Amino acid sequence: MAKKSKIVTEINNALANGKLKQPFNVNEVNIACNGILAKSPSFLSKHREKNPGNYTVYFSQNKDGKYSII
Repeated sequence: MAKKSKIVTEINNALANGKLKQPFNVNEVNIACNGILAKSPSFLSKHREKNPGNYTVYFSQNKDGKYSII
């Protein structure tokens, strides 16, 4: 099994401790996780279901553009 990324681990921790709520966007993740997506703002979209780059899927994207952990 592939190792989960540090970013996904931090997002899961923020969800667990109530700092972040689903669904979320890049800005909300940055606020809850001390700017973790500042250098990788496309991380959520790259790792969503049906991503064109065939990256590991961690998120689903809602119709409003926000994301949820799968």
